[in-house]
Amino acid sequence: MTHAGLAFGAFHRYIYKPLLAGDFKGLFKHKPAVIKATAAAVFIAHEVKLAAADARASAVLAPLVAPLTTFSTGFAAALAKLKSGKFNLGEIQSANIAIGSIEGSAKSAGLSIAEQVPSLP
Repeated sequence: MTHAGLAFGAFHRYIYKPLLAGDFKGLFKHKPAVIKATAAAVFIAHEVKLAAADARASAVLAPLVAPLTTFSTGFAAALAKLKSGKFNLGEIQSANIAIGSIEGSAKSAGLSIAEQVPSLP
């Protein structure tokens, strides 16, 4: 589940933690944080699609198809808002909860999703 690990690691590093820390507020810090978050969101959407495709192609990963697909759909909607510079803390928190749920489902199925943090420019 490398793709899911990269997506979830990027989400936490570039979107969730900065949002909670208030990095999207303030005149001088806002623009760089939004640029990184938007780039990360595009990367995350791509990686989650790849993770869902991997899950559909594997009997072992099959229990993760539905939660990954649901996450992908919800995240696509959040990405559209993020690109316009709008942040909804509730949606970001919901995405974090969904990630925890997917990781829990993987663990219940005897799988492990190790979060990895990709480097962004």
